[in-house]
Amino acid sequence: MISEQTRKRLKNQSDILRTIRRKGATSRSFISKSCGIRKASVTNICRDLVDRGSLNEKTPGFYRSEIELSSEYWRSLSIYINSEKIVATIVDHNGKDYEEWTQKIGNRKTPEKIVSSIVSLIKKVLESEKKFIGIGISVPGIVNAEKGICLSAVNLGRWHNFPLVEEIVTRLPAHCPNIVIENDANAGLMGNHWFGGFGEKLENSLYISLGEGIGCAQLMDGNIIRGCRFSAGEIGCLPSGNEKRPCSCGKMDCLQTYCGELGIIQSVNRISKTPTSYSISELCKLAKDNPKIRQSLDLSYQPLVQQICTMVALTDPAQIVVGCPDPNMDSIIPEILSAGLKKQLGWTDNEYIPVLAGLHPIKSGILGAAVSVFKKAFQDEPPLQYS
Repeated sequence: MISEQTRKRLKNQSDILRTIRRKGATSRSFISKSCGIRKASVTNICRDLVDRGSLNEKTPGFYRSEIELSSEYWRSLSIYINSEKIVATIVDHNGKDYEEWTQKIGNRKTPEKIVSSIVSLIKKVLESEKKFIGIGISVPGIVNAEKGICLSAVNLGRWHNFPLVEEIVTRLPAHCPNIVIENDANAGLMGNHWFGGFGEKLENSLYISLGEGIGCAQLMDGNIIRGCRFSAGEIGCLPSGNEKRPCSCGKMDCLQTYCGELGIIQSVNRISKTPTSYSISELCKLAKDNPKIRQSLDLSYQPLVQQICTMVALTDPAQIVVGCPDPNMDSIIPEILSAGLKKQLGWTDNEYIPVLAGLHPIKSGILGAAVSVFKKAFQDEPPLQYS
């Protein structure tokens, strides 16, 4: 059982590492003041972390040298899963990614197929002798991150209470680093939080991810809101119409059937009464100069606007970040959502809620998977590196 003294040291260590990550290279005296930790304790902990290789001294051996996180040490193998492919890459604490490995999934999305693909990618990376301290996996579904269980994943074939981490670990070598999983929307939000350049306002923010489905996550005071059943933010399958559109969850008229990629095109076709072969990207590009297409998009995204309004009314976030799968969407979709919020939330006329384009959902998901590894490592005794 962990002693109180060890628990306090680990907390101090976590606070020190978090401060250095936010501040960058800094002095021990600054860390002491920022964290409220005695200088002697900061010195001892930092000396231990330097010896382990997780911290670097900018001027080795100099008493007052600034210290920083080691990009050689703080690296994660990040794995992103969607309905089409699995992407694996190594990411350091600065958000820099290195070599990338990709594997297509195909139509057969059983847990066995996904696990086999993930294990194959991990083994490939291990064989390359790349160094990393942990493995983070972004999963498109409801997950119990603490227990490593995927509770539900409708876009992967309706998974139910699948022990994803356990199934992966049993097929890997004993020396493999620890594995953590995270819901893809939560991972996307954390990726934007750490690496998106949005500043402290993202400590209280709402994140919307657009793609085949609709993802949603929220930070309050810097903490992910998960909920008692780990399903906070699961708005993709909320009822949002009456056109009998079938959803992959088995129900009809879910939000993602109206505001997911295929749903938007279907809605635009219905509104314009003219079938189009344009993709969402092309529609957004045309909407800049074509008022009719812009109006069709405005109307098509109203179901999403309504759901966001409800969440804004309940939690009043500082800002909303939208992850769009194409650059052409970045300048149009935030505008559409912002205009819709102004119409439906009267008090926003006095205090504007910024709606900003975030990182690409795959990019932010990969970065967020790395964040989940780093956050866990900050809280624990830094593990040995594996290669």
